[in-house]
Amino acid sequence: MEWLLNTTKQMKHKWEEVGVNVCDRTVRNRLKEMGFQYRKAKRKPALTPKHKRTRLQWAKESLAKVPTVLGSNYNHETLCILLGFTDE
Repeated sequence: MEWLLNTTKQMKHKWEEVGVNVCDRTVRNRLKEMGFQYRKAKRKPALTPKHKRTRLQWAKESLAKVPTVLGSNYNHETLCILLGFTDE
């Protein structure tokens, strides 16, 4: 069942190692005939305009809270250190 976790390109290369010349599309077609579905994974979630507005609002509200959390002696450098930003 390990082969179920392979991509079609990986399966193609494994078959080429044993002398079977086949293209990715053929692998997908044969898997489809066997009842498997071919899907490409999404690279990132789609953000709607509402999601973007909500994220921006949250970021602004969170940033506004920083001075009260850190006290009156905070500065840009301290904030960068706390958030994990470095020049390295």
